[in-house]
Amino acid sequence: MTRVLRLALVPLLVLVGGISPGIASGAPDRERMALPAVGEALAPRIAVRERPKPEAPVRAVMKAFRWDFRPTVFFAIDRHGSGSREWLKVRIPGRPNGRTGWVRGSRVRLLRSAGPLHILVDRSERRLTLFRSGRVVMKARVAVGTADAPTPLGQFYLTASFRPNDDFLGPWAFETSAYAAITDWPRGGIVGLHGTSEGWSVGKAASHGCLRVHNRVIIALRERVRPGTPLRIRA
Repeated sequence: MTRVLRLALVPLLVLVGGISPGIASGAPDRERMALPAVGEALAPRIAVRERPKPEAPVRAVMKAFRWDFRPTVFFAIDRHGSGSREWLKVRIPGRPNGRTGWVRGSRVRLLRSAGPLHILVDRSERRLTLFRSGRVVMKARVAVGTADAPTPLGQFYLTASFRPNDDFLGPWAFETSAYAAITDWPRGGIVGLHGTSEGWSVGKAASHGCLRVHNRVIIALRERVRPGTPLRIRA
């Protein structure tokens, strides 16, 4: 995005309760759950280690709750061991992009599989495609970052959704686990996926790293995806 967001607006965001409408109770048994899977922390702070061993160096620490008091979304992509010795490999949001690490299985509750929906953004074609079990559900044009502030590439996931208080962001927005080198998004450069009041910019390299779509598209996405949905951004 190209316009600086006022931090004073942050408390005015109309937030969706919980991890809307997605991470719900009644989780299936971990052993039967296909990965990737979405979960939440069972402790206030979770050490993410370089290897699935308790003595391995800590790569990051993930908190159980976000700044807005909603549960942090954990995204598990692999497992090691079983029972009380199980470890889960999770994606780590933040810079540098693409980091992963291992957390004790006893510290994270898996709630649901991440599929069958996933989002693919082709940066060069400036196109977003939503898939369900490998089949195309919808396609749309998308604005990406400029050459000086490119949208990062890699495997990510949606971490939150909300109704913005600023018309510039359109009627709905998602936060992602991707971080841009330069962005107007508060709290350290989060790459957002959102609508826009500047429809002319969609399909162009016009943002500071965020992904902009037409408002009708973000509404369609709101009805289909949720925090925990996988996101891939390719060149």
